[in-house]
Amino acid sequence: MSAERWQLLPSLSPDEFQALKEDIAAHGLRVPIVVDATSGLVLDGHHRQRAIDELRCEGIKVADFRDVRAFGDDDERLAFVLAANLFRRHLNRTQRNELVTKLRESGWSLRRIGETVGVAVGTVHKDLAGVQDRTPERVRGRDAKVYRARRPKVSPSVIVGTARDEARARRALLALGEEASGLISLPRAEERARLAELARKREAVVVPVSEGPGYELKSGDFREVLADLAHGSVDAIVTDPPYNRAGIPLFEDLGAFGARVLKPGRLAVVYAGHLELDTEMELLARGGLSYCWHGANVLAGLHTKVHARMVFGWHRSVLLYSAGPYQPRSWINDLAFAEGKGGPQERPLHPWQQALEPVRHWVRQVSKPGELICDPFLGSGTTAVACLLEGRRFIGCDIDPGCVETTRQRLAETLDEIAAKRGAGDAS
Repeated sequence: MSAERWQLLPSLSPDEFQALKEDIAAHGLRVPIVVDATSGLVLDGHHRQRAIDELRCEGIKVADFRDVRAFGDDDERLAFVLAANLFRRHLNRTQRNELVTKLRESGWSLRRIGETVGVAVGTVHKDLAGVQDRTPERVRGRDAKVYRARRPKVSPSVIVGTARDEARARRALLALGEEASGLISLPRAEERARLAELARKREAVVVPVSEGPGYELKSGDFREVLADLAHGSVDAIVTDPPYNRAGIPLFEDLGAFGARVLKPGRLAVVYAGHLELDTEMELLARGGLSYCWHGANVLAGLHTKVHARMVFGWHRSVLLYSAGPYQPRSWINDLAFAEGKGGPQERPLHPWQQALEPVRHWVRQVSKPGELICDPFLGSGTTAVACLLEGRRFIGCDIDPGCVETTRQRLAETLDEIAAKRGAGDAS
């Protein structure tokens, strides 16, 4: 597939192109360049793209403005290109003949070609005179009794402003497939793509227990599938439970679970939400854990807007609770800094995925190499990955089979990376 295939209409004359170029230099790009999500090719805006490229070569700064769209097939792409361009062009007879021939070769019916180009079916017959031998055997029309019917629909579209965001939009639209629809923002497209991927993983066969070197994963509710963990057998809990309104009651059960499985005086590191922090702390204590300290993760880059309180949230609360009286073993640094610039591109696997480095920080603070860490709410498996990287043993579960499968895949990739680094070290 080449970009030239979608240049169905004739090129602008040199004067027309120069006028377009001067307009873009003076006023910027007025109409976005439309890019196909599957191929990355320009469908509409070839002249605008050429003008931008030339202006940049001349040292003139021009902001990019792109509309990334997903289409079901080439027939939809053709229909879009025509809809986007025909109203802007006046075709002479020769140009119309060329366009009609292209559409006929693409499998369009005579009636559909006529309705699209704005001419009678008889005119289409005349335009095709002499090229009938190139007519395809099967055509697509709008008569449901004869041809496969197609309902008009708005192609999925994401407006972006940079090449990096264009790549992100393409990945999101390809991941969504037929589930994408309408005009959506880039963060929303990526969030929907993550949820769609989790849904696909839920449909896969997930074994109840998955084991590997240094870890064990279970699928199900922690109150059930981790009930066989021996009393006082876990060195630390590092977890990020759901702290939406439906998830807050779980904090009491988490407290009871921690009080049972933690070794005496050992810590549970619990990520917590701000809006219901007092309730979360009360429930952890009601479950049987003892308050030790309150730490924080400083968020990099983009921050959270808490509209209910009109607060810009620049940190995540981290609660430290112990099983019985806390027994310090080493100094604890109660502040961790998230790496990167923040934003949805750093949460590719789960809507609530946490940054890796702060989790590694807390794993180091509350445990020693070789000790056992537990996470009853796997999510995307960040705690599990942190434990492998820090040389800790791990056991965890999630009620969502898609999260368990995501974690299993991440651990397999992490083990491969560790092995590759060790191999490189041995070779040197």
